[in-house]
Amino acid sequence: MPDLTYGKHARERMEERDVTEQDIEQALSRQIGNPEPGEPGSIWIRGYAAGGRILKVCVRADDTRCVITVAWPGQAG
Repeated sequence: MPDLTYGKHARERMEERDVTEQDIEQALSRQIGNPEPGEPGSIWIRGYAAGGRILKVCVRADDTRCVITVAWPGQAG
């Protein structure tokens, strides 16, 4: 998924949780199920990251190329 943008919070969570841009791109291109509502104006998308691990990606509802935060299942956003 080209042209993704990452907010400051997303970059901080990526570093904290050892998530790469490649993980996020793969998860968004290999989605599981339907997106779920997040905080107002956002949705959570689950997908398979590198190595087949499931990753949750929170993006803006009006621009799914804008990554807000990321988490492995079992972690808060």
